[in-house]
Amino acid sequence: MTLRGGSWLVKLVIGLLAGISCTSWCCHASAQDLNIALSEAGSRAESAALEISELEAIVPSVERRLEKSSQRAAPVKVAAHGADQRVKNIKSEQRAARLAALANMTRLENEKGDAAEKHDEKVRTGLGFGLAALITAGIALAWSWFRASALVAWLTRLSLSQAIGFCVGGGLLMAIIGAAMSNASGIVGVLGVALFALGFLLANALVLARHSAEVQRGRSKPVLRHERLPRQVTQVTAGLLAALCLIGLGTAVFAGEAKSSEASAALRREAGAKDVRTPALARAERRAVNLGRQTSSLLSVAHADRGALRVAQRKLGHAETRLASAESETATFARHLAALSAREEREAQAEARRAEMQAEKETVETEEVKAEECDPNYSGCLDPNASDYDCAGGSGDGPLYTGTVEVLGVDHYGLDDDGDGIGCDP
Repeated sequence: MTLRGGSWLVKLVIGLLAGISCTSWCCHASAQDLNIALSEAGSRAESAALEISELEAIVPSVERRLEKSSQRAAPVKVAAHGADQRVKNIKSEQRAARLAALANMTRLENEKGDAAEKHDEKVRTGLGFGLAALITAGIALAWSWFRASALVAWLTRLSLSQAIGFCVGGGLLMAIIGAAMSNASGIVGVLGVALFALGFLLANALVLARHSAEVQRGRSKPVLRHERLPRQVTQVTAGLLAALCLIGLGTAVFAGEAKSSEASAALRREAGAKDVRTPALARAERRAVNLGRQTSSLLSVAHADRGALRVAQRKLGHAETRLASAESETATFARHLAALSAREEREAQAEARRAEMQAEKETVETEEVKAEECDPNYSGCLDPNASDYDCAGGSGDGPLYTGTVEVLGVDHYGLDDDGDGIGCDP
């Protein structure tokens, strides 16, 4: 028998416990009880050994069957894993293509939005600057009226630095407000661009108008040696501004539509598709399902073989444990039976010695008793209290008679007539 794995420790403990229990029982058991227990333990050991031999013949076949079923299941399991991975790869590729299509759609939409924004900005800028140029051209044509306006008159009441500061500050304020409004869409954005341009143009126009008014009043010297600008200058200026107005309006009118790349129908379908079952994906999924079923069937067989192997190994371990226990009990019973036999033999020998000593004691006591009851002067046993002994068959009158005796001491009965030490000799 071969102890498997770490079960030898369990069997050793079981043997020790069985030995302890047997020891406590064997101390009070008879030889017949020990023989019966020894026979039963031997029967259990033979039964366990027979079961072990049967299981040891079964376990290798179950192990071979498990190895074969595992070998059959291994390639199918690998193929099933590969099929599942193929399905995952196809779905991953589809997700990547869909994300790429969505990215392209987003890029095209952003480009379209940027193009529309640039188109709107171009229109707003053209209209705004055209409007600002138109207003400035009107101021140039009505320069006399503008110079005589209340705002210019108010500026003449200020010092030059104050007037310049007011014009510059107001122009900057209008430019800031116009820049903020220019980001809006529609008419608000157009007005914002116009205010931004007028912020610079009106500031210069007001400064020039104040200077012209101051020259007319004699408070300043003319720059071009004229109190008033020649009419041709204002008309040319107005014409240039009108041309700028037309250019701005033309830019806005002829800006056309915003140009951008349109997403194709295929790109839109690819971007909007979710979990599309392509032929390749369908084939991969069918193959994965079939291989998964085969793997499940083969693995169930291997699992059943593995369970059968565990059951056989567990039964073998239990049988080995029972065999170890039975062998331990057999050894314990045999040891105690031998001890009991040796004790009984020792007790019998002691009893024989006691009987022999008793017999010897009784013999000695008998001899001592006989010695006390016999006459010590003669062999045999003559009564020491007798009044007289005569030889049997002789002429004596007794009252007691004896046969041939040896005279050991004083012949007070007169039995040795010839004095040879033998009394009543024929």
